[in-house]
Amino acid sequence: MSEDFSLVDDSYEQFLLEISSQAIDSGSTPQEIFFNNVTDLLIEEGEIQDAIYAPFQRTGLQFTGYGGNPLEDNRKLTVFLSDFTQSDEIEGLYLKDLEALVKRGTNFISKINSKEFLQIEESNPVFSAIQTLSTKIDLLAQIRIIILTNKLIKIRADKLAAPMIGEIKAQIVICDFERIKQLESGVEEKPEIIIDLEKSNNSLPVLMAHSFDSSYQSYLTVLSGDLIAELFDKWGNRLLEKNIRVFLQATSKINQGIRDTIKDKPSMFFAYNNGITATADDVIVDTLDTGVRAITKIINLQIVNGGQTVSSIYAASKFVNNFNAADLSKVRVQMKLSKVESDSEDADSFVSDVSRFANTQNKVNVSDFSSNHSFHVQIENLSKKIAAPPAPNTLRSSHWFYERSRGQYKYAKSKNKTKSLKKNFDKDFPSKQKIDKVDLAFYQNQWDCKIESVMRGKGNASYVEFFNGIEEVWSKNNEQFNERYFKELVAKAIIYKSFYREMSRQKFSDFKSTVASFTIGLLASRFKESKKNRFNFMKVWAEQSINQEFTDELIRVAKRINYLIMNPPLGMNRDAREYARNKKCWENIKKDNIQWTKKLDSYLITLAEYNKLEKVEREKTAKIEEYDLVNKIANARVEIWQEIENWIGDQTIVKLESSDAILLRDAKGMNDIFSPTIGQSKRLFDIYKLVKDFGFEAEL
Repeated sequence: MSEDFSLVDDSYEQFLLEISSQAIDSGSTPQEIFFNNVTDLLIEEGEIQDAIYAPFQRTGLQFTGYGGNPLEDNRKLTVFLSDFTQSDEIEGLYLKDLEALVKRGTNFISKINSKEFLQIEESNPVFSAIQTLSTKIDLLAQIRIIILTNKLIKIRADKLAAPMIGEIKAQIVICDFERIKQLESGVEEKPEIIIDLEKSNNSLPVLMAHSFDSSYQSYLTVLSGDLIAELFDKWGNRLLEKNIRVFLQATSKINQGIRDTIKDKPSMFFAYNNGITATADDVIVDTLDTGVRAITKIINLQIVNGGQTVSSIYAASKFVNNFNAADLSKVRVQMKLSKVESDSEDADSFVSDVSRFANTQNKVNVSDFSSNHSFHVQIENLSKKIAAPPAPNTLRSSHWFYERSRGQYKYAKSKNKTKSLKKNFDKDFPSKQKIDKVDLAFYQNQWDCKIESVMRGKGNASYVEFFNGIEEVWSKNNEQFNERYFKELVAKAIIYKSFYREMSRQKFSDFKSTVASFTIGLLASRFKESKKNRFNFMKVWAEQSINQEFTDELIRVAKRINYLIMNPPLGMNRDAREYARNKKCWENIKKDNIQWTKKLDSYLITLAEYNKLEKVEREKTAKIEEYDLVNKIANARVEIWQEIENWIGDQTIVKLESSDAILLRDAKGMNDIFSPTIGQSKRLFDIYKLVKDFGFEAEL
């Protein structure tokens, strides 16, 4: 980290203010908010799969949280140690303090099965963590300690010695304030992925697959299973970053078909598997002493198709059955490798196209997960356009900010250079009124009763579950994603945030998020099964809050659900957190026949009323779209219509009906003697789309 890092702006002050504001709003401690905010960034980055806050500190011992069940992450235990300060000025973190922090963390892990932990009460957040980890500690293959701090590291990371825990050498990862800023902005400087195959005696014999006059270089080669496992062990999900679909879907769970092939017929793997498609910034090819042409070095390898193959082979290297590592010496995987220089103008589009065409056999498109997908753009546009009614105890309306890509909110705020402008921005877009695309999926999955996906993790699992189906829904009927959809989304956010805040005030267990999701899912299923009533989200939107009766009702049901989770039935996993992730837990909660009382009545609306409001919203959306189209056509460059007419005249494929030809001629007098009606605007836009489909290049 940089020794002379200077905070030329007020980023650190703003960072603390936002944490303080979120803590007040949610009823949580600043320490928990810090932990959740930073680990959310690491989840989105793909560095971790989950993060569970379970703080514990005693003389010589410290533990802040962990990354979930290590058996679901290739037997890798991730432990978080936090050093958070509310000091007004940014502080440094030096070697002595880091060594002491790591020592306290390793002491905790080493003593996970000791008798002194038996005295911890079940209500203590760390109790469930100890239950989960104590039975798995002897099965670990890796231990990773991630230090989270809002201080600045004042040493080189490699100066901190990696401790031995039992027979395992732990990996140390440091996430300090400088890296947090990089993660928040979405721009992080990462070390290059340099794969020196010659140095490791793994040079790959290669066939050149490009022509001499080609604009790019492509190669065919074969990788051993051992080499794939070695590369993934070192670089992990960084090998999958350029393909967001593969990046999100590559899991640590081994694919059964791949597992069986590795276990039973490893020599047939090459014949059975489609192989992997990859790109790289640079590929070094040399002639070996044997006269064979081989790849000796690869810079910034990115796997754009075959992520499941790679992650499954890696998982198999750790265990196939009964935690015995697989023999990968006979496994061979073909690789199609294309070189694309990172500083070329077409680099991103090249990688995107290679990824898209390599994945044509998959139903899910890369665009499904892209922040540039039309769905996300639509929600963002609605968030900018729709002003929310004044919240309780305020007289001013505001907006809910939809962050479709990481760092948008902070960037928008940073454009306001003076304190006065920033203050106005905070009033227009309060930080507590921010929803990102993962939040959106989380809230929608709760109300769609997809609780099992919500339980699988804080971020990616729920996100993928929601967006797996959005492309089909969007392509069939994108009109449903209108103002009403956005207002209902905000209402769902208000319900969850208000409910969670009240749970924090009432000192619920460390399962607040889990219990809240189950409670809201149960509420949603009540309306899903009803033929008479729907939930009135518009009431929540109009009031920008939920009333005390509704809050009390949610808390009453949550207490019962909390009891059911903390007391699993006989024969089920006694670890409450593991039980909550089991589909039987959700089934048992629904079977408990929890009844909702009349305190919910003020939020009921008849199905007929709900459908009527939906119809009104559809008609309103259609009129807005018609108005926007007329404006688009009327405000287009006047020359565009002459250019289209000339283009049609210069070719023989596209011909217009006489009425359309006359309309196109009239359009050349736009804003002078011609003002298009709605019908004429639609016809002109259809003409424009027609010629675009056949090669017309100018933009409207």
